[in-house]
Amino acid sequence: MAVEGSEPRMTDAPLHAALADLLRRRGMSLTRLGSVLRAEGLTIGRTRLYQIASGDGPPASAAHMERLAAVLGVSPSYFAEYRLWRVRALLDPACVGFERAMENLRRLNGRREVARIDPDSASRAGEGRYPARSSEAKERA
Repeated sequence: MAVEGSEPRMTDAPLHAALADLLRRRGMSLTRLGSVLRAEGLTIGRTRLYQIASGDGPPASAAHMERLAAVLGVSPSYFAEYRLWRVRALLDPACVGFERAMENLRRLNGRREVARIDPDSASRAGEGRYPARSSEAKERA
């Protein structure tokens, strides 16, 4: 149960609406957000930031959402698009490997009788149970 006045842990609103709400609650302008991002060394170009905030242009990348979350004091999972990205990545063989992607698909289809992959052998093979944050994936490469 949420305490009155506390922020929700996540939102189902589109990113541009969620971002506008967070900025309003923090009394922050988009220009100020851009300045804070630059001061933290988390760059998102001014034009790209305005595109994300208006809902125009290509969808925000996971890295953009992670940067926004870092300076706004929320988890990246606060944003619905980030949660959707994580779910899509669970089905992407390039992210989690073919066997894990197929196991995840079977689970989504309700087939739980599939053989379990040993997490120790999967982690040694570079496959995790969940996709890494975009910043972690780049570090591994």
